[in-house]
Amino acid sequence: MKVLVTGATSMIGDFLLPLLYQQGYEVLATSRKPHEAQEGIDWYQLDLCSPDSLQVIDHADVWINIASLSLLTAAAEQHAERLGVRRMIAFSSTSKFTKADARSSVDRRMAHGLREHEDRLEAFCRRRNINVQILRPTLIYCRGRDKNVTAIMDVICRFGVFPLVGGGKGLRQPVHAEDLAIACIQILQQANLPSRGYNLSGGETLSYRAMVERIFQAMGKPVRIVNVPLFLFRWGIVVARLIPHCRYLTTDMACRIMKDMAFSHRAASEDFGYDPRAFNP
Repeated sequence: MKVLVTGATSMIGDFLLPLLYQQGYEVLATSRKPHEAQEGIDWYQLDLCSPDSLQVIDHADVWINIASLSLLTAAAEQHAERLGVRRMIAFSSTSKFTKADARSSVDRRMAHGLREHEDRLEAFCRRRNINVQILRPTLIYCRGRDKNVTAIMDVICRFGVFPLVGGGKGLRQPVHAEDLAIACIQILQQANLPSRGYNLSGGETLSYRAMVERIFQAMGKPVRIVNVPLFLFRWGIVVARLIPHCRYLTTDMACRIMKDMAFSHRAASEDFGYDPRAFNP
């Protein structure tokens, strides 16, 4: 069985590709830049921003997309039927829910875009009789690769303390990238799984403050957390955005630290045995 993986150079892809190969699948992986040879993986240099680039691939039974959902919909509508795809697994995000009422217009547009593209993909797959599972992870982490836990580590390394607003009481469920890759394998092993969306949370629910404390401990550093007023935290984010690799930060992040972002993964556990690990940065 041929499995096409778009967005394969992501942190989830790092775990997924070898797992697919070990399970006996023929793996076709795409990346925008040239990729070094990898045992059992056929690499294609292409960009989903240009859906026509997928013409170089002639067949795939399964299409797993880890790239932006907004890039997948147009590409799928143009190529899924030609490729002979009978099943799709697409990554979205629980940000679809948590950012729907955000103060930031950027975040609200992101949530709206996720809803729109999920609906569009589901409608397309329904018309073409393609089985589809849309996966919505919570806070994804993989040390050195993510924008969440790694960013917290960077602050701790740089300043030796971590600022928190509102006591950091908002609930979080960090999910490791490898657990998401395993979920894809579990889904592929279920021939009769219904087309639907699944929330994939981590195996442990803890407050934002407890998450930061766990990160301090994993780094072997004394826990030093400073409570700061909301306005000061927002100002700090504005300043941080001047640094190129921090431009993804938004002032709304300050409010979200106080917000619960917990989701049940019961449906995934019941349908395909999803069993994520406890938080271990």
